[in-house]
Formats: sequence, C-alpha cells, structure tokens
Amino acid sequence: MSASETAAFVNHHLSLLGAEITRLDGTIDKYVGDSVMAFWGAPDHLDNPADPAARAALAMAAAIRADNLERERRNEPPVRIRIGLHMGPLIVGDIGAPGRVNYTVIGDTVNAAARLENLGKEIDAEADVIILASGEIARGLGSEIRQHPIGPQMVKGKSEPIDVVRLMPE
Repeated sequence: MSASETAAFVNHHLSLLGAEITRLDGTIDKYVGDSVMAFWGAPDHLDNPADPAARAALAMAAAIRADNLERERRNEPPVRIRIGLHMGPLIVGDIGAPGRVNYTVIGDTVNAAARLENLGKEIDAEADVIILASGEIARGLGSEIRQHPIGPQMVKGKSEPIDVVRLMPE
C-alpha cells in the first residue's frame, strides 16, 4: 500500500476500535503504530473496571469481524487483532518531561496487559480476534461473558506465571 493507503487503512481500524472504547467509557491513552492503549477507572474510580473493559474488547471483536466480512466481499485479507486485558495497581497522571507531558497510565499492570496481548499470537495466531485476560479480569466478569481457561502462562518481565483466560465473542 502507498503511505496514504496505509494511513487510511490504519485510521479506519483504529476508528472502529476507538468507538467501542469510548462507547463503554474507556479512556484512549495513546496510539502506538497500529495499536491502541486504553484504560478504565481513571480519573473517575470504577468499582469493577473489568466489566466495561471486557465488554469493549468483545464489541471491538464484533466490529472487526463485521469489517472482515466486508473485506472478504472485496477479496481482501482479514485484519487480525490481539487484545490483552489486565487490572491492578498503576500510576495514572501527567507523565513526561517539560514541554511534552501526557495523561497516561504506567506500571507493571500496564506491562502485563501488553504481555497478554503479545501472547495472543502464540495461543492462536490465525484468529481474526483473540482476547486474553488475566485471572484478575476474569474474576470480575459475570457468567454472560464466555471464558475459556488457558491456564498459567509465563510472560516476559514476570517471575510468576499469569493465569490466562480467553474471552470468547458470541
């Protein structure tokens, strides 16, 4: 693709994902290349940020799958995305250097979510969408959200395994 075609492609898909994040009251932290980082529960506290985060992930899966049906009709390859969900203590606020400060989240919780996203390609590289959540997220979800246990997984930067669950779209 040309540069303008690539930008249009990425912007289209980030718009699909971002719409679901904002619809479910998430905060889009940043875009990094073709990725989006979002969080729930700041600046306003949520008793259970796992629920809207998981619902947003499932809504993103539905949006990508609908878009992939359109892509298939045009004989275009599917878009594949991975989503990692984790919750725990983190630092939220204005972080950066003078002249370049961003409202963001940092900490081990953020790193664990990124590792779960990356683990998706090992668990199911062919999935159009794979959503991997930590046990902390899974315990905060109701029975209406289908879960498939993956089990403890070692990820980079962690000395103990993370209990991993795959969230299953309808």
